[in-house]
Amino acid sequence: MTEWWNNLKAWISTFWAHADAVPIRIKIMGMVAGTAFLVGGWSIFQVNEVMKQEAERQCHDMSIALASELAVRAQEYVLLNDLLGLTQLLKNAVKNLPDLRYAFVLDNHGEVIAHSFEGGFPLDLLKVEHGISPALESLAIKTNEGQVWDAVIPILKGEGGLLRAGVSEKRSETARLSLLNALMLTTIVVAGLGILFSGLLTWLLTRPLKELVNFTRMLKTRDFSARVTRITDDEIGQLAAAFNEMAAQLEMAERVRQDADAMRSGFLQKVILAQEEERKRIACELHDQTAQSLAFLMLELRILEQAQDQAAINASIGRLRQALTQELNSIRNMAMELRPLVLDDMGVSAAIESYVRRFEEGYGMKIDLYLDGFDGIHLPFYVEIALYRIVQEAMLNVVRHAAASNVTVIIERIENEIRGVVEDNGRGFDVSSLAATRRFGIYGMKERAQLLGGSLSVESEPGQGTMVSFVIPIRQVFAEDARLP
Repeated sequence: MTEWWNNLKAWISTFWAHADAVPIRIKIMGMVAGTAFLVGGWSIFQVNEVMKQEAERQCHDMSIALASELAVRAQEYVLLNDLLGLTQLLKNAVKNLPDLRYAFVLDNHGEVIAHSFEGGFPLDLLKVEHGISPALESLAIKTNEGQVWDAVIPILKGEGGLLRAGVSEKRSETARLSLLNALMLTTIVVAGLGILFSGLLTWLLTRPLKELVNFTRMLKTRDFSARVTRITDDEIGQLAAAFNEMAAQLEMAERVRQDADAMRSGFLQKVILAQEEERKRIACELHDQTAQSLAFLMLELRILEQAQDQAAINASIGRLRQALTQELNSIRNMAMELRPLVLDDMGVSAAIESYVRRFEEGYGMKIDLYLDGFDGIHLPFYVEIALYRIVQEAMLNVVRHAAASNVTVIIERIENEIRGVVEDNGRGFDVSSLAATRRFGIYGMKERAQLLGGSLSVESEPGQGTMVSFVIPIRQVFAEDARLP
């Protein structure tokens, strides 16, 4: 019992799962058609039963009535022993009465003395047993032509024999089947009209619902400008109005968000610009003041060398001059790292190329550089700074961690987008360890790209080298982005 109940529940669950997936239009049309066929089928069944019972009652009564009438009319022929006339009477009765299938007369010994059959008397009729009663009942028998009601009536109170007559249900059956066919056709027509009208109704109902579904999909893509057409003033029309109101609010919220993003982007750009301006100022001070001071010291030492011509002093002064020269070069290099002046003068392409060549000479590393799409253009100031710092940090990471002998740098501008790759043949590392090691250089590069609406990714495996790839969009240059003199 438990297994049967579990199977039933599983079947019901499966049925409802499939039913839920059926469109609402098909559900409504199916329910209308099912109701029409259910009501029509039940009506046909009821009419069929009523008509069947009525036909049996009528045939029962008719068989008794016809047999009684024939028995009265046959009395004269039986008294005169006119068997030919009796036979003609029975045949004429069958010929003139459509429902009368046969009639025959039995004598007191049970022998057939007259009948209406043309091709011989069927002896099987004699096997039908009747219980004669005052009610003159009729008996339904099955024949090859359908059901026949066989009635038996005594002639001359039984002294002249018995008369049996059979009334067929064929005409009643034909009428019953005709009525049932008409009811069935009516049911089909009603179901068809129901499907048609329910289809029209569901189309009127589901059309705005489909529009609402498409509207929600547009909202999913953050297109808040869409509006639903309000056709009616019923519940669906109210739903459409509510959706339109929600879309208007979302559109307003999206504009506020975009304005906030623009303000945030402008603020970040100004912060970056201020940082770079500060670095520019420091670079200028190191280059103009510190370098000039060191050059002045060198000049003073040369004078001192000429005033005291001692070998030891000269050697010491020579070493001091060499050290000061190296320090001067170091300060100049530091100034270039803090603020490459070529970035302002010739643009990011020349700045990156200059940095890569100095990097190649300083660390004895082979670097393949490919720049494309930067000829004769100046990018927004903050884009150039971010691009230069990302390349600079990626190159420094190669020296610090990769132990590589070859580096490939590819940077290209494609329409309003910059794509770059810095790849080395070094030792590589497990990228999943970035979160644990907290390499701030990589995080700094990612932040610079993300602040400009771009992205940066690092791909590496131990022993397989490292590849840093990034994409930076080029937006419209604002007034605050104008290059400074």
